[in-house]
Amino acid sequence: MNLQIEQILVAAAFLLWLDIFIVIRTLYNKTHLQLNANRRAQELAELAHLFEANTDWDKKKVRRLFTNYLQLKQSIDLPEKERMRILNLAGADRIEPQLNRQIRSPSRYKRMEAALKLALISNDSARLTLQKALLREKDYPVRLFFANALADIKDPRCIAVLAESLLGAHRWYRDKTNMLIASFGMASSDYLRGYLWRTESEIQEMLIDVAGQCVCENLKQYLDDFLHRGQSEIGKLTLSVKDCSEHSCAYCAYGRKLTEDLRRHCRYHGIVESNFKCSHYRFMVTTKDPANNHHRLMVKAAETLARHYLDSLNNQYYLEFLDREIRNLAVKSLSNSNKGENVYKLIHYLSDDEVSQSARQGLSLILTAHPRLIPLVVDEFFKASDKRLKQHLAEVLAGRIEYFIYKLGGKDRERYELIIQEVISLGKFSQIIEFLKINKDIEIENAVLKIIRDDITQNEALARECGLYLPDRILEKLGISRQVPPIVKRQEKMDWKMVRGLYVILFFALAFFPFLYIVRYSDRIWSIPFISQLKTFVVDFNYDFAWYSLTVNAIYLVLLALSAMQVTIATRLWNLKTMSMLFKPRMLPSVSIVAPAYNEEKTIIESANSLLNLKYPDYELVIVNDGSRDNTLNTLITYYDLKRTEYHFQQRLKTKMVRAIYTNPLLPRLIVVDKENGGKADSLNAGINIASKEYFCGIDADSLLEPDSLLKVAALSLDHGIETPAMGGNVFPINGCEVDRGKLMSIGLAKNNLAKLQTIEYLRAFMCGRLGWAQINSLLIISGAFGLFRRERIISIGGYLTSSERYQKDTVGEDMELIVRISRLMREKKLKYRIGYAYNANCWTEVPEDMKTLKRQRDRWHRGLIDIIFFHRKVIFNPSYGKMGLLGMPYYLIFEMIGPLFEIQGYIMVFLAAIFGLISTKLALLLFVSSILMGILISMGSVLIAERQLYYFNYRDTLKMLLIAFIENFGPRQMFSIWRVLGFLNAMKKPTGWGKMERKGFGPAAGAAEKPAQPPAEPKKG
Repeated sequence: MNLQIEQILVAAAFLLWLDIFIVIRTLYNKTHLQLNANRRAQELAELAHLFEANTDWDKKKVRRLFTNYLQLKQSIDLPEKERMRILNLAGADRIEPQLNRQIRSPSRYKRMEAALKLALISNDSARLTLQKALLREKDYPVRLFFANALADIKDPRCIAVLAESLLGAHRWYRDKTNMLIASFGMASSDYLRGYLWRTESEIQEMLIDVAGQCVCENLKQYLDDFLHRGQSEIGKLTLSVKDCSEHSCAYCAYGRKLTEDLRRHCRYHGIVESNFKCSHYRFMVTTKDPANNHHRLMVKAAETLARHYLDSLNNQYYLEFLDREIRNLAVKSLSNSNKGENVYKLIHYLSDDEVSQSARQGLSLILTAHPRLIPLVVDEFFKASDKRLKQHLAEVLAGRIEYFIYKLGGKDRERYELIIQEVISLGKFSQIIEFLKINKDIEIENAVLKIIRDDITQNEALARECGLYLPDRILEKLGISRQVPPIVKRQEKMDWKMVRGLYVILFFALAFFPFLYIVRYSDRIWSIPFISQLKTFVVDFNYDFAWYSLTVNAIYLVLLALSAMQVTIATRLWNLKTMSMLFKPRMLPSVSIVAPAYNEEKTIIESANSLLNLKYPDYELVIVNDGSRDNTLNTLITYYDLKRTEYHFQQRLKTKMVRAIYTNPLLPRLIVVDKENGGKADSLNAGINIASKEYFCGIDADSLLEPDSLLKVAALSLDHGIETPAMGGNVFPINGCEVDRGKLMSIGLAKNNLAKLQTIEYLRAFMCGRLGWAQINSLLIISGAFGLFRRERIISIGGYLTSSERYQKDTVGEDMELIVRISRLMREKKLKYRIGYAYNANCWTEVPEDMKTLKRQRDRWHRGLIDIIFFHRKVIFNPSYGKMGLLGMPYYLIFEMIGPLFEIQGYIMVFLAAIFGLISTKLALLLFVSSILMGILISMGSVLIAERQLYYFNYRDTLKMLLIAFIENFGPRQMFSIWRVLGFLNAMKKPTGWGKMERKGFGPAAGAAEKPAQPPAEPKKG
């Protein structure tokens, strides 16, 4: 394209005008947001005092009264008289006809908004309108809003419509609506009596869910009858039997060779063994439930009985139930009673391999609740002749080890010494060590040490644990020395295939522009003098570089426009979600926050306090100490008064050894894990193993979440009605912010210039890049500092990439790699999904303030990107993976991985052209427009989007950011590109891992202040 100077000047003037417009618009937005916030606060205050005096309301206030009442209702539940007074003043009778039309609007947002406002009116006509709209609605997120509105009206006549809306609906919708029906309380059980005979699986599941919330006799009887009917119902089942020759088959001998599991399976489905025939071997039985959904409901019914109707499963029928899962629930439910006979029953089931684990858990629970029953188990321990039974009993008694330690001073000392020795031989000595750390009785201490001393020479694990955790005084008595955890150096393997591929890419990047030159001048390349060719090459290279810059920045501008659309859509959706809706049971998924920590003693308490004060209905915090060399672990133990416990978990992902788990019964949400050093990804996998919730949130332990950040991210799961296996939010620099005991007191720019530059860079990356990709459902990276993932999906793909897991590979870019692997899984399974991104959910973290650390960070980021692209190279340009294969991965390959190689060559050629006077006015203008002005526009546009709906920084800091957005294009961005090229070259060398940034901390000394009770501050909303 042959552009004229005038055209380039017009483009430059237009871009400059846009920059000025963005500055003005950003400042206007801040003023508008602040005025709106002040006006709304004033109107809400007036509304709150409406009943104390006659307030003078002008017409504008009356128009906004309805919306303000909706906001006030989130925190105040007004009596009916006052509620009707507000509605009359707001003109609800005039608004309702408009809402009746709006609820049939083609716009899903308007329909949702109409449902929200009709729920405020709550009269019969509003209820009927919502009921009709619910039954005809096809969009499940909108349908959920209608169902929630009916639940808010609290008229029991809505229950029948809600129940009918379940038929044929997605499970996503049913799970949430069942809880809405249950929110009617006992009225729901009365209105649902007519549904007890219904056989549709949706209705049966609803009744089971309601029974878990509304405890009453008729629903208990329904659960019991449902389980009894389940054994006689046969579903469609196909059993493929191996070749009979493997069983030395004789016709009648095959049945005798069936395993006990297969026999039980056959009896459960009503198949008698004589039906099996020996003819190589497919046997089909007719049933109506090929997905085995009925079995899932049976297990759910049994869980409801076990949880809410304590002794319901405590009978022989369920204890000998044919289904293993239900039988395990029945055995464990024996712990709900304080009867001695239940102890004997549980001991009996310890010998049954199918239920022995449940029996051990049940015994532990019953002994914890009723210590007087401990002697019964002790007697059975000494009576037991079977070695395995004796071990199982010792494992149970290990949980009550303090009881036996205190008994060492009594008359049956030898008896209790044997129990302690057996517990030690099983490796269950963590509570003994914890007891010795806090015990003050020297006589008891000596008695315990005598037992330990006898075993410590033969038990290496005991010696190691004592050396790691016992005080020096006790170690001196034992005659062993203090052990220091070894530093584990993880040696990453050199991937020679990747290195060879990088050499090919490097050659391509270096040869690309010379190749273009040869093609362009192939007809006269041998006839032009060398010096002339060199000058022509330099000039042509600059033009090609200008067009490359134009292409890259044009893509960023498209992403910026998509980001602006995403912010608009996300803001509308978030404003429609009321707190009363989000905090209803099962509306949002339960979350385990997993925070890996390595040498974080300066910030760990601030971060933990922040994470323990989040605004979220159901979550837990799992802090994983990854073999820290400082006092991270001891700081946590001391501050939160933690005790080492025997915590049972299933190791579904392979990780480095977990040394100990610490809890405090007074802080049930907090679990602290101590493990051998294995890196961040390995720590996250260990946390996933221990986590118990539906989703887990991976977050850096040196980061702070705003109190509603997790709520905003998880709320994305309500927006599309399809699975959201991963969701993320923003990560911003905390340098310059004021933090007090885990509470973000104020937001500000850092004084350090490097930190200021990174603030703009983070804004551009999140507000321009990730929001834009999320809008077209092609987001391939969620920051490792703040991401929410569905736990079962992550386990199914092998967790984070580590050398311990199935791929036997480490990576320094585990955040992006995990998203790519999830997306691949969903595409390969042809499942609908969406990777969500919340523009208004913020995590704050410390960023480097010196060049050396920042350079090292950018180097490893780029190496991580290269590693991921090579590992998932199959996806690139593969149409089978949809937009991820045709847009997302090619973008990262061409513009993020290879792009810096082009940019550095371009900078060199611009420099050479300037030295030798080869840059014309036209070329200079083109380079300035395509590289500098467009870059400034993208950075300033990112600031505008960030401050469009939320008030973060004050006017002074905002102006500074806009100035930095201008300045950073003259040097810093070029410097970052150079670092990325160095990262590319380092990827071809021996791997060096993540490295570690020294933390300065972001608050006062953790132990110097009392424990916080208030949540951190949050940005002002517009």
